Amino acid sequence: MPNPQATTHRSLWFPILSLLILFCAANMLLGALARQLDHLGNAGLRQFIAYVGSFAVTIGYALAIRRHWGVLMPSFRPEKWKLHGPFILVGVILLFATGILLTPITDRMPDQYSRLLDDYLRGGLWPVITAVVAAPLLEEFLFRGIIQKNLVARVGPGAGILIAAAIFGAIHLIPQQMIYAGCVGLILGCIYHFTGSLGSAVAVHFINNGIATLAGFVLGSESIEKRLLGGGEGPVWYTAYGLSIVLAAAAAAYAVRRIRRPKSDSARRD
Repeated sequence: MPNPQATTHRSLWFPILSLLILFCAANMLLGALARQLDHLGNAGLRQFIAYVGSFAVTIGYALAIRRHWGVLMPSFRPEKWKLHGPFILVGVILLFATGILLTPITDRMPDQYSRLLDDYLRGGLWPVITAVVAAPLLEEFLFRGIIQKNLVARVGPGAGILIAAAIFGAIHLIPQQMIYAGCVGLILGCIYHFTGSLGSAVAVHFINNGIATLAGFVLGSESIEKRLLGGGEGPVWYTAYGLSIVLAAAAAAYAVRRIRRPKSDSARRD
């Protein structure tokens, strides 16, 4: 009979690294195949299928190795998908504040990547379904429900949430998205860890992507934060920026305090 301690030590990084390698490979291969078939029409649908397919392959692999390597998977019990209204509301507000705080950084980055993303989202119904429906469900299931869950179990909640957020940011590739997505990963990771509800993280992700997609159609590459708050200058903008700093600091202090509590008090595990 295998030694449980040896199994746990052996499975420290291999499952997570192999999941990420497989996901990146599947994403690149299926994405390249979808682009090669663009001449057949309905490119958005093929890109949607490639996107969903890369997650299906990766999640299927996680299911295949879960027993041998001790991979933890999300629970489908109803209470683990319950929506926690206060956390969802705070999460949406924090994401808006994050967009404000990152504006001075993202404004200094080349905007050709943002224009490419805008053009993609304007490509019809399927890109919108990908961004607003598929991404919240699949990305939360894989990056919070599997990758973060296993990192937290192995290296603790603080390091686990941070590493998972960094991975989530890195896979977005577009520079502006990488920074913002890393911050999104921190916020969603904390919501998932504190509530034990993957549904709450999905809900915040869905609202965020829905607002961003709608704003992209209306405003183009200009951020919704700048459009609503004075274009990045003036008293309204500077007041909002100061409030965002205070809000982010308060949220960080709360998260650190919760994470440092005993396991039985700081996280609700599956």
